[in-house]
Amino acid sequence: MSKDEIRSELRKILTVVSEKLANRTDITDETTIRPGLGLDSLQILEMHFEIEARFGVTVDENDAKNLKTVGDLISLIESRQATAQVKK
Repeated sequence: MSKDEIRSELRKILTVVSEKLANRTDITDETTIRPGLGLDSLQILEMHFEIEARFGVTVDENDAKNLKTVGDLISLIESRQATAQVKK
């Protein structure tokens, strides 16, 4: 999956997690997850579950601590998917 495809799917996930993000056009790779997206702890957890379901990758507690921006999240997904492909 390309970076643009991941970004598009991630935007869909963010819309599910928080309706107020549905019409935001200013979300970039540099947007911070907290406070930039305005997600609370429960919404961030829901986002992680959605990412795991849609992309088939795990976002563990250590990963979550290191994720600062949307770009970090995209890179993590991209990396985990590449690792999964290599293992197949």
